Amino acid sequence: MSDYSPVGARAHVSQSGRGALETGVESEALIFAEDDAAFTRPVPILAERRVGETELSVFPLALGTARLAAVDEVAAERILHRFATRGGSLYDVSDDDGSGRSQELVAAWLAGNRPSKALTLLTPSVERDGERASGPNRLVRAVEAALRRLRLARIDLLVLDLSEAARLDLGLEQLLGAADELVAAGKVRHLGAVGASGDALLEARVLAGNGLPRIVAVRLDWDITGKSTDDAEMRMVAAAQQLSFLPDATAASLALASPSLPPKVLAGWGRSARLSQAMNARVVKPEPERAADVLAGRGREHRIGVALDRVSAELGAPPATTQLAWLLAKRGVVAPIVQVTRPEQVDLLMDAAAVRLTRAQMLELDRAVETVR
Repeated sequence: MSDYSPVGARAHVSQSGRGALETGVESEALIFAEDDAAFTRPVPILAERRVGETELSVFPLALGTARLAAVDEVAAERILHRFATRGGSLYDVSDDDGSGRSQELVAAWLAGNRPSKALTLLTPSVERDGERASGPNRLVRAVEAALRRLRLARIDLLVLDLSEAARLDLGLEQLLGAADELVAAGKVRHLGAVGASGDALLEARVLAGNGLPRIVAVRLDWDITGKSTDDAEMRMVAAAQQLSFLPDATAASLALASPSLPPKVLAGWGRSARLSQAMNARVVKPEPERAADVLAGRGREHRIGVALDRVSAELGAPPATTQLAWLLAKRGVVAPIVQVTRPEQVDLLMDAAAVRLTRAQMLELDRAVETVR
């Protein structure tokens, strides 16, 4: 865990040349006052989780940094510091929008105040960042471009996008061969995959037996609103190979910044007390008929929200925290990837690692999630 302190944070901001922060009526002292309280709160001792059969062990939550491109530098710095101070160690430094801004923000923070333990996870876009290279060399060029922006010597966990590779007619053997070059050069430590099928994971295991690097983790879309049958075969194969799951937990993180349904609808739920803030902490497509289903008290989303409300009330935890606690209780899940746009959201999500659901609570949530409609 980092030995970062609020006093060090103020000094760091001052030394960066910004002086008083220009954030409307808030002064530098007011901004850091909230952080002072957060940093001095009791921090539970949590066991780290190991990534596959590697030496990497991480706090059971990963911070996605791509959305930092949408916030100012001060907010980005506070988010990164807050995550590190509470024991966070795995940073998803993928550049989702192609601007490179989020990676530059992470690079500046790491250069000025690198925590004692900071591990990086990168899912590069071979198609976008391959710098006009051809074939599997596009992966090498994409990773090297990211390393330059991040000012790092290596990536701890490189996630290969198998769906993108298939669109580019890159075979799995070619992709792993290029990754092997990066590992041999010391630019990558371990490999993961996203967009993988069960067959692809089996093929990768065979290729690893022939000397190519082994995939140790799988990134996938998985949250409480997802259908239980999604990726079921792939998850079964991954579990048999003892691979770690790194779910993109959109329902527990993106909804914090932008609820999927109109504010007046959410406010109506609060007034009627039929549904509470649980529905404001999940993501559904803002389709009129689905909104109508929820408001009328029917449909799968309604049942999930009601179950989430009840369990959250029993735990005394916000629904966003409960959602992540449910996901962390699933077999093979090591570190859900969450994204935030405000520093205070970091605490809400990291608290999930200390929440323990009872068997009855898990069954109630599972029944709601597994409902077909």
